[in-house]
Amino acid sequence: MHVAMKQAIAISIMGVVLTIGASAHAESAYIAQVNAKAGVTVSTTASQPVQLIPTASYVPRQPAYVPTPEAAQSARGNNIATTLQIGNNNRVLQAQSGGNNYSNVGTIGGSNNNVTVLQGGRDYSNVNLVNTQSLNIAVLQPPGSAPINMLIAKLPNGSLLIKR
Repeated sequence: MHVAMKQAIAISIMGVVLTIGASAHAESAYIAQVNAKAGVTVSTTASQPVQLIPTASYVPRQPAYVPTPEAAQSARGNNIATTLQIGNNNRVLQAQSGGNNYSNVGTIGGSNNNVTVLQGGRDYSNVNLVNTQSLNIAVLQPPGSAPINMLIAKLPNGSLLIKR
């Protein structure tokens, strides 16, 4: 009788556990997804809307080169003017007209230099001043003139080197 009583108690406890377990509700372990072609949104029992975040696999990419506004080539002129100034009180003026102009002026280690480049169109120039002082340089290029590549440098012995 003692064994029968234990079995009856165990069976009644299992019945209560099964009854309580049957009435319990839980959310699904699966995430509801929305079909991209469907025009309606699937709603869940949660009070907050489901926020879908697009995911993509990681693909290493090279950063895209985005030129600065002055270096960007326009469809009309393709004018490019670059200046490098390292020194004191150097002044550079570059004015370009027409198309396909390119101008590069560099003043390195000099002081009080004035450089002016005026180009009419289809011109290329490259002027570099190294350790010079108080020079006035003017480059005048009418449309279609020959390219100018010039180096003007003050040498340690005090002489001036002009290389074309």
